[in-house]
Amino acid sequence: MNKFFTSLFLLTTLMPFQVFADDAPALPQAAQPAAPAPPSVEAMPQVNQAQTTAQQLNIGYNFAYSLYTAQKFDQAKDMFQKLAAASTEPTINANSLYYYSQSAFRTGDYDGCLKGLDLLVKRWPNSPEVAKGYVTQFATFLIDQVVTLQTNWNYYRYKSDTLDDKGNPQFTESVPPGYKLKRINFKLGFGLYKILQEIQPTAAGTIAEKQKLDTMLNQPIKIFWVDEKAPPSQYGHPADFYAIITTAEKKQFSKIICDRIFYNWKTEKLCDFFDTYDDVENLRPKYVAKTKEPVNSSENQSLIPYTAEDATNGQPPPALAQVNNAPKIIDPTAVLTLANLFQVSGYNPYTDTTTKLNDGPETLPGL
Repeated sequence: MNKFFTSLFLLTTLMPFQVFADDAPALPQAAQPAAPAPPSVEAMPQVNQAQTTAQQLNIGYNFAYSLYTAQKFDQAKDMFQKLAAASTEPTINANSLYYYSQSAFRTGDYDGCLKGLDLLVKRWPNSPEVAKGYVTQFATFLIDQVVTLQTNWNYYRYKSDTLDDKGNPQFTESVPPGYKLKRINFKLGFGLYKILQEIQPTAAGTIAEKQKLDTMLNQPIKIFWVDEKAPPSQYGHPADFYAIITTAEKKQFSKIICDRIFYNWKTEKLCDFFDTYDDVENLRPKYVAKTKEPVNSSENQSLIPYTAEDATNGQPPPALAQVNNAPKIIDPTAVLTLANLFQVSGYNPYTDTTTKLNDGPETLPGL
């Protein structure tokens, strides 16, 4: 701890002193020692050390905030993180957690953003950042951004002629003109909703944000995906010439798609929602996947639901196309929605937990 304060003090005293900006919460000056009874010789070093520590923290906070206002968010994030860990003074600790979360968001560290806000609302629920609604406004604004899904994905990834540093082929993505792919960052949305619950669980605004998240979960998503594979040899992948794709290959392909569609989340169950097959073009193997087209059935057929317990117990989803006059089975993989995908994969977005499903192991043949 002393090494941190010594280095922090030397660093900041070599720079021009920065006063607080008008919109930054003001920090109190270091408390002065009481005058009536002069401290003993043994107690004086402790009082001076406390004063020095408080002054160093104030200077460090000013320096961190100057980095933030200069939009040097990477450096500001590190400084605010150290200040939050070093200081127990309420104002410095609360302000540092708030600006740490802001800096983390601006550097793409969404997990750090959520952790900073979670600590802030739990440690200092009456701080100005929480009491004046700054955290609520920030969370509401971001949830509104997250719930705006891209519902049509038209994607083609192909192998270029260049190699990376390890000699592996490089891949290039292609999308229609004027088309921009937007990752689905649902973890950020549900994490911010938990922050709102911590602040005001029954507030109208908190309930409204939950309704937006529920609407997002049930919004249909259509995907058409072509992904060229790099063959393991100059002769290509033998199975590709027979248009056969194994279960293990589908699981691997599912994770590849998840890496591009989602932020920090993947599942091997995504391919359950696709009609997936191998194809070959100019001796270059590729995967092709597209979301299923629901099969119409008569209204008088009985319904057999496929529940979350079925997925949890490892029971495979029923086939989409049914035999004539057979009962219609509600297949969660018939339409790709986040709710259906989470049900099949055993994931709960509200708790960020996954129930392990029972799937037999399978290895990739010849890969």
